[in-house]
Amino acid sequence: MSTSSTPVGENNGTEKLRSKFNLERRMEGVPLVVALILVVIIFQLINGLFLNPRNLVNLLTELAPLGFIAIASTVMIIMGEIDLSLGSLAGFTGAVLAVFLTNKGVPWPVAVGLAFFIGIAVSGLHGIIVVKGGVRSFAVTLAGYLVWYGAQLAVLGASGYIPLRRAPLNELSLVRIPEAISLSVVGLGGAVILCFWLFRRNNRNAARISRTARTIRVVAAAAITALLLWLVTYLEQGGGIPLVFVLLLAVTTGMWILLTRTALGRHMYAVGGDLHAARESGININKVKWIGFAASGALATCAGIAILSYTGGADSSAGTGALLLAGIGATVVGGVSLTGGRGSLWGAFGGAILLEAVANGLNLMSLNFYAVYIVEGLVVLAALLTDAALRRRLTSH
Repeated sequence: MSTSSTPVGENNGTEKLRSKFNLERRMEGVPLVVALILVVIIFQLINGLFLNPRNLVNLLTELAPLGFIAIASTVMIIMGEIDLSLGSLAGFTGAVLAVFLTNKGVPWPVAVGLAFFIGIAVSGLHGIIVVKGGVRSFAVTLAGYLVWYGAQLAVLGASGYIPLRRAPLNELSLVRIPEAISLSVVGLGGAVILCFWLFRRNNRNAARISRTARTIRVVAAAAITALLLWLVTYLEQGGGIPLVFVLLLAVTTGMWILLTRTALGRHMYAVGGDLHAARESGININKVKWIGFAASGALATCAGIAILSYTGGADSSAGTGALLLAGIGATVVGGVSLTGGRGSLWGAFGGAILLEAVANGLNLMSLNFYAVYIVEGLVVLAALLTDAALRRRLTSH
């Protein structure tokens, strides 16, 4: 006599749904990876300089501002919100930081702390208006975009430019990580992952993983580690891995841990996925959203510092909407759902790499700047169509 109260057919149906969902999640990154491989092959065949180590080092340096904005956009979109002020906020905090360092002579740790305080306070103010005033984030941050871009122009003054000559921030994009340190970190990280898969004890989740699947993961981890070790030595020929890229990678990892390994991150996904269900489950909606807004302000400040270091000063072009739209585009290309509640931070990171690779390859071809925007827009559209087709195929079986 069976003691189970759940019908066998229902169990089978649940397992099928779970398997389909897991398959869909594993396939989310496929269009992005394929697109990135195609972009690399096409530009290398056209120009022959794309995979030059010095060009790749430049690409990683140029990636930082877009990467920070893409991460900030992802945090907001996962919560079911959007922030249109991220680009102007990056420009504004960068301009304020340049004033502190160049015109006021403020010590750089204090100046950086003040810039982050301003960025967090501004986005926090947006969050308060959204959660307390009941105004949609689209409208609030659109107004914020105009206000903070205007504030940036006011800070820059008539010249529209403030040079940055204070170390170490003016050298942030020039510093390269020593090869020995890079190899040690990659090797240690790969060893930790290999040990994790080799000696992981069986638990409720690991029990479902077959020995073959585990072997495949171990081999894949070893292959990826070997590839990264080779890449480090290859990039050393172009000067080495940029410090600003390492900082971007560290911030992305930290935000990924926050979103996937903490209660706050789970609450952000829950709020974006189903606001009513999140409220019924006892989640403090206002607190979660305010923290998300504040985090996006800190990330926008990171982008402002990266721009300041890369360009050698603050100018009016830093606060335009081009960076914001590219950041949202990277988020969408990375598979983050615009409806909220679903998406990967690493997907957005990959989307930023893809769009920056496209811009870099087109610049190598000496095309006009408007062609870069056109092609990037087409890449975003193609990624969306590919992703939609893949999802339809998965859900039809």
